[in-house]
Amino acid sequence: MLTDMPYKILNTFTFNIPLYFMTHLRREVGSFFFFILISLLVTLSMSMVFRTIGAASRSLAQAMAPSAVIILGVMIYTGFAVPKTYMLGWAKWIYWINPLSYGFESLMVNEFHGRAFSCASFVPSGGIYSEVTGLQRVCSAIGSKAGFDYVSGVDYLRTAYEYDNANKWRYVSIAFTVFLDS
Repeated sequence: MLTDMPYKILNTFTFNIPLYFMTHLRREVGSFFFFILISLLVTLSMSMVFRTIGAASRSLAQAMAPSAVIILGVMIYTGFAVPKTYMLGWAKWIYWINPLSYGFESLMVNEFHGRAFSCASFVPSGGIYSEVTGLQRVCSAIGSKAGFDYVSGVDYLRTAYEYDNANKWRYVSIAFTVFLDS
């Protein structure tokens, strides 16, 4: 595990620096380094998950089947493909043990907190409603409030994903605790 650390750190920087700037994420130093930190912690956490499966298996072939099932479950229950509000009660436990879900929430809060996104369309619109303004109209995006011509990033995350800014550093503490215990 320790001999893989230089490779994982180098891989985190070489992959995530172009990714961060090509996707035009928030251009602030703090947000950038938080993104790098979370990416490194997710890499280390998933590495530990697969090392555990490998240690419990006798061969590579035996490790591949559970790894494929686990990676599928981890990807689906991250909170993006199936938001937390739409997860069935009997399967919601996958979200809570999933290291990617905590990292995804932290990265989403990192990107959306403190931002406002302008609205492209309003409800009602067109025809006789073209003159409607103020509290009589609302943006068609999730998390909008009547009378505003923008959507707050915090309101969007709260409404669409049930994410809160108070949980931004939660994943860092969870991942660091899991890493120290392993």
